[in-house]
Amino acid sequence: MYWPSEKAIQLHENVEQGFMACGLPKDREVGDLNEIMNVRGGLDAALKEAYGAGRRIADGEKLLREFANLMQIGDFVIARKEFDQIVGIGIITGDYYYDAVKPRFRHCRKVEWIDTKVRSFPAELKHSGKWHRVTLIDLPYRKIAEQIISSACEGKDVQDSSSCLQSISAKSTSYRHSQNSISNKTHAAFMNAARHYQESIVRQWAKELGNVCIWDERPHHGVWLKEEYALKGLVFYEGFRQEIMEMYRAERTKIGINLLNNALRSEHIPYNLFFPMMRGQNQEATRDFFNELLGTDIINEVLEVRIEFAPQPKSDYLNDGTSFDVFVLYQHKDGSKGGIGIEVKYTEREYKIGETEYRSTHDKYGNVKLSEHYARATDKSGYYVSGCEKELVSDNLRQIWRNHILGASMVIYGDIQNFASMTIFPNLNPHFHEVSKDYCKLLTEKGLKSFFVFTYEKLFETLTHHFQTQPQKEWIEYLRKRYLFKV
Repeated sequence: MYWPSEKAIQLHENVEQGFMACGLPKDREVGDLNEIMNVRGGLDAALKEAYGAGRRIADGEKLLREFANLMQIGDFVIARKEFDQIVGIGIITGDYYYDAVKPRFRHCRKVEWIDTKVRSFPAELKHSGKWHRVTLIDLPYRKIAEQIISSACEGKDVQDSSSCLQSISAKSTSYRHSQNSISNKTHAAFMNAARHYQESIVRQWAKELGNVCIWDERPHHGVWLKEEYALKGLVFYEGFRQEIMEMYRAERTKIGINLLNNALRSEHIPYNLFFPMMRGQNQEATRDFFNELLGTDIINEVLEVRIEFAPQPKSDYLNDGTSFDVFVLYQHKDGSKGGIGIEVKYTEREYKIGETEYRSTHDKYGNVKLSEHYARATDKSGYYVSGCEKELVSDNLRQIWRNHILGASMVIYGDIQNFASMTIFPNLNPHFHEVSKDYCKLLTEKGLKSFFVFTYEKLFETLTHHFQTQPQKEWIEYLRKRYLFKV
């Protein structure tokens, strides 16, 4: 439900230019949400700055979060004039954007306004939640909203409309499919750029080794080093390459030859990002790094950083061998133990479900049915809204969900008392920007507080604040040159 200002004075401009807009009470400004909400606690800090440190504008925060993140392309908008009239029906056609040129209401979404006929405002909708400039209509009142939308598309009065929404559902779905098509093309461009960039790096390695041929080109399978050169550990930063390869030769790590071979995929990246944090002399810097990244000060001491960690025995947890790319065990300021489970991505996108995974998430008829271990962790965690299991087991979200509930199962079992799930990826990876937003829509307040998403760019910048010796600066510069590129 959208209120285009007093007496709907904004509606004419909205319809002419194809958008909707909102702002905060008293026209206070916080800036571009794309930048602010990319930082944990960023919106809360911006609101405190706008209204004063002693105040928390909960309704304003809710409005902005819903407007930027929960509203999706293909969703419907009903514009109202006070509580007297319905004055417009639209479909959201674009993501959130910030228009700094506007004097007011700078937070915007693109909308196709499909109907501007004036209708009476149903009395029942006046009771639908707290009313802001933009309000998500509560579930008990959705049927009434559907009737309004149906009447707009079928040319009927509200009183005569049926709940059948086939014509508009098709239109709404077409926008979502169009967006997915754009996303697919964008990810393909990102993949090609990443491949070309990693090829250029491998060519540089070859030049440094005397212009030898060190890699085979395997279409659609990354950038593969020949085994002789893979076993030199070229995928790792030279500052700690020897240490990692000694662990490999002594079989003190889960590194396999495929990890050493492929310069494009993400399996080796946790070592380059987090290996220095496994060293005891960097304990304080590691603690301060994670405290800043998570926007907290609760980590008193980092006890251990492990790469490719799965708690054992697996039957006590998810019973499927799921592991964290990186697991950080820490001591909380209150003396309890906490954990951070990190998933590291580079060019990847969704994972197709395997036979074993399918049996753990579906019954023999193909209906979603979680295994005992999955169901226990999902339900007891308190992370998820009810009825979202079908979305959680989808190819897009399944891996994020399993890593999140692996940490929840450690809390349930009593290994730790606090847990945070973190997914990191390059800013240019469009897939994980999309799916992280989709995943957040399925989380409760408790779930949102335990789920974090960061780009490599944010991660590397935060590293510079705490790892400041000359060798550490060279390591961070290596990370930027190794993994960041332009499309």
